[in-house]
Amino acid sequence: MAPDSKVHTIIMPDTYRDSVFLMKLSSEAKTESGAEQISAMMGTPRNKELFESSGLSTPDVVAAGADDLVIAIKAPADILPKAEEAVKRLLAAVPAKRSVEGGASVPHDLAEALEADPDCNFAIISVAGDYARYEAALAVAAGMDVMLYSDNISLENEIALKQLASRKGVLVMGPDCGTALIDGVPMAFANRVAKGPVGIVGASGTGLQEVICLLDRLGAGISQAFGAGGRDLKDDVGGLTAIAALHRLAHDEETKVIVLLGKPPGEATRKKLIEILPGLGKPVFVHYLGAEDHKPEEAAGLTTAANLTELALAVARHLNPAAPVETVLQDIPLPPAGKPGYLRGLFGGGTLCQEAAELAAPYLKGEKFANLKVKGFGSITAHEKSKGNCFWDFGDDVFTVGRPHPMMAPELKMERMVAELIDPEVAVVLLDMVIGFGAHQDQVGEFMRALNDAKRLAPEEVAKKRIVVSVCGTDADTPGRAAQVEALKKAGVVVPGSNAQAAVWAAKTAGGVN
Repeated sequence: MAPDSKVHTIIMPDTYRDSVFLMKLSSEAKTESGAEQISAMMGTPRNKELFESSGLSTPDVVAAGADDLVIAIKAPADILPKAEEAVKRLLAAVPAKRSVEGGASVPHDLAEALEADPDCNFAIISVAGDYARYEAALAVAAGMDVMLYSDNISLENEIALKQLASRKGVLVMGPDCGTALIDGVPMAFANRVAKGPVGIVGASGTGLQEVICLLDRLGAGISQAFGAGGRDLKDDVGGLTAIAALHRLAHDEETKVIVLLGKPPGEATRKKLIEILPGLGKPVFVHYLGAEDHKPEEAAGLTTAANLTELALAVARHLNPAAPVETVLQDIPLPPAGKPGYLRGLFGGGTLCQEAAELAAPYLKGEKFANLKVKGFGSITAHEKSKGNCFWDFGDDVFTVGRPHPMMAPELKMERMVAELIDPEVAVVLLDMVIGFGAHQDQVGEFMRALNDAKRLAPEEVAKKRIVVSVCGTDADTPGRAAQVEALKKAGVVVPGSNAQAAVWAAKTAGGVN
């Protein structure tokens, strides 16, 4: 914070706005006023923790209730009035009533939606946690599948919602479910892929996207892809959504192959899955990110994979043994060995970040750090500078306080890229780029602006660096993957075929391994 900056808080009692609107408000008001930071969230306990961790907490924030709208502005004293004016004007500009093309009214709640279309059977919920549990319960009670994009749902409420869904014969995907592909329709952060025989259940958002996109490039289309939520495979929840979705895929005529991916389940849930999976009547492929091994699954006759890339390749080979699938994801030869240096990984996808860190670790020299939990890595916080070999997940809650997710707004990630490129201790900078629905539409443009900024600051230092980017997406996305990859390569960037390949290439290069 600048020496003359202050944190000013606006509390609006019993006022609700959805998170997407609040992120847009924060971004626009910050840009318009020149404030250092503006964060707008509901006053839930979890959001108060985020205000605190970002240095935006005040006594008013602490005293706010869960139903209160809390807006924190960090700015010099002379900018505060302009920032507050911008915030209040943008809040006042919210239309009281919305309509769609043709003049039809947009429903204000679930009851109105069901009255307008009694056949509705799917709901996407993106409201504050305390509201989300209520809306999700209403949808489930009405016999609807629910994609619960909202987070800040307590574990107890997640369990209650999923138990209710089990009794009603529907799914609750989430909380914090950001990716799904239902009957060919991409939901939230997703990609445009061909229809095909592969059904997927994933307790991991960007991991699900990576596998979907790799399979599409390998010629294996997707029948359904269900997100389960990051806690679903824990023993507390017992895989309620994952197991229900797996049984759905078993009865789906279009699904010929089933894939399950996520972080390692709890011991009891893993045993339950091992009992269920062989009896689904279809070939099953499994990958648990960070698992010590997959021996229990292999003993049960299931096909396992060491990483997301190998998972996609195994499925593609099964579907078409004669297809030259390896040529689609061909490794890029390593360059001549140079002076070893540190590797810095900058990611928008938490799963992609963890996978990259785990795969890179054996080749790296020196200390290793990450802001997410990775075996063998030290911990680093958002307020620290990079040190040693460092992996950053910019989708972590601390980085998204009052800001859109980095896949929608990559500014913070790009600012950090500039810092890493001009750091003389760094040899390689590794990034992910997730394109598709919900993502920023010109990520290459943002990347090029940051790269040019770094070159202006330290041209000789940037020239020594190797930059590696993995692009998760398909050619059918807008913009398409092929065009993004070509633009990056023209800028001298190395673009391997997958996140796993990018991580290993970058680590070997940084560590001087050839």
